Amino acid sequence: MAGFSFDQTTVSCDGISLAAIADQEGTPLYVYSAALIRERYAQINHAFGDHPHRVHYALKANSTLAIARLIQGLGGGVDANSGGEIAVALRAGFKPCDIVFTGVGKTESELERAVALGVHTINAESAGELERIDRLACAHGRRARVSLRVNPNIDAVSHPNISTGRRSHKFGVPLEQALAVCRQVAARDGLQLVGLHLHIGSQMLVVDPIRRAAATAARLAQELLSEGIQLEHLDLGGGLGISYDGSTVLDAGTYARVLLDEVASTKLNLIVEPGRWIVGPAGVLVARVVDVKRQDMDRD
Repeated sequence: MAGFSFDQTTVSCDGISLAAIADQEGTPLYVYSAALIRERYAQINHAFGDHPHRVHYALKANSTLAIARLIQGLGGGVDANSGGEIAVALRAGFKPCDIVFTGVGKTESELERAVALGVHTINAESAGELERIDRLACAHGRRARVSLRVNPNIDAVSHPNISTGRRSHKFGVPLEQALAVCRQVAARDGLQLVGLHLHIGSQMLVVDPIRRAAATAARLAQELLSEGIQLEHLDLGGGLGISYDGSTVLDAGTYARVLLDEVASTKLNLIVEPGRWIVGPAGVLVARVVDVKRQDMDRD
């Protein structure tokens, strides 16, 4: 049985007692279900059917090397948010073409590393970042593959500290400026515009903001394509939420249908970046009780 099972005296992971693992390895330790990670990766991957797509696991959710290697073995790509995560991806066996480099405030050295490696795409957050990538790419005598992160001013209906798609947030280029910035990118010698990127937040539990963001990406893509700017993909980020209290959440099938309903007509490849949804239910922290202390709660 994939994942965690409980009876009156035992908690098991993939059929192995957590107590037995604790006896062998000591505590505290994290235990992850490889079977459940495989199962959830397969669910979201298969949900998109025969539409050209790739799942790029968001390393920020859990960059444990064993998990990264597991995703690599399943045929996935990765979404890296720092130079450190790029290093983890390479150690795990991913090739540069498997890596999408995202993140606000990428440093000069991180960008130079990504350009030199030739990652699948750099999701650029601003016109200034695009200028820096262009300069570095020209210095290396190559064209860097870039995608523009667009801020669509859409509320993710999530916790405000993990929402990223409103105009007041620091993420991406405002939608009303995106077309002009894309035109500028297309004219630069060191840049190849290959996609658009939208990620409006994490732990999203309702359909409407997901649908609106996908529709926004599709409209902008169609406008660019009509001008002869040849995009390769739409990267619609991650953010699909999980349940922490047993409540009903969006499943992978519903999520995929919502995205495909909006973007399939573009005929562009689709990139999605799930993280929490894949690994959130697949891990536990195991610890031992070392002491029990009575406390009188009626006293200060």
